Amino acid sequence: MLRRPFQVRTRSALVPPSHVAIRSAALDFIDAVARGSSDVAVVDPTLAEHDRGVPDSLSRAHLGTVLYIQLTPEYAQAAVGMIREVGSGEIVTYGYNDDPKTLAGILHRQSRANRGNYLLRELSTQIGLLPPPIRAGIDSIRKYGDRIDSVDSLASVCGVTRSTLWRQLRNVGISSAWGFVTGLTMVRKYDALIDPNSGLSATARALGVSSMRALQHRCTTVVGLTLDEIRKPISIEELAVRIADVLTAHPRPN
Repeated sequence: MLRRPFQVRTRSALVPPSHVAIRSAALDFIDAVARGSSDVAVVDPTLAEHDRGVPDSLSRAHLGTVLYIQLTPEYAQAAVGMIREVGSGEIVTYGYNDDPKTLAGILHRQSRANRGNYLLRELSTQIGLLPPPIRAGIDSIRKYGDRIDSVDSLASVCGVTRSTLWRQLRNVGISSAWGFVTGLTMVRKYDALIDPNSGLSATARALGVSSMRALQHRCTTVVGLTLDEIRKPISIEELAVRIADVLTAHPRPN
């Protein structure tokens, strides 16, 4: 949802440029967000500030949001108001930090692949106690995104053996390396997990498991809830909190 000069800059940051879908009207933008196919939303806040449906749709979808602004009081006011309503977002300023490389990095940080940050924030105290190499490896999850999809791949980027990773996580109060990696996957795949129109087999495939039984087991073991309970739905923030509670053995009261 951008003015034309912003559209040109955004396209130049992505390869191929066809991955940018322009939605000029608020209703079209809201519909695209609701469909869930987008990876990140780039919005001119002055185009959206008079339609509450835009920030409402972004907050419900938990879609990474980038606000594209100019250095004017009008844009600053609109950006602050929108971030307050959406709850999160990153600001790009026309002519300052919107060169292709910088803008591409910002879009990547806000992408769905980096939703694992919700869980990392909940476990920040424990992660901060880890030895520097392992802490740096876990921090690289923000860079590698969904390529870290197993204990072996996480151990590899941390530069340690699988058994060392398990031991170090347990030493700081994270009970399971498998649960940690599985939890990251479940947060990243939040949309598929809570979609009531997605069958169990389709949801299992989206989360990389082989059967509906394995999916249900992961829900109860890693989240502490059944899939039906997750699909009430709970928010992505609550999903991350519940996973962190299970991993640190501090269950939430009912």
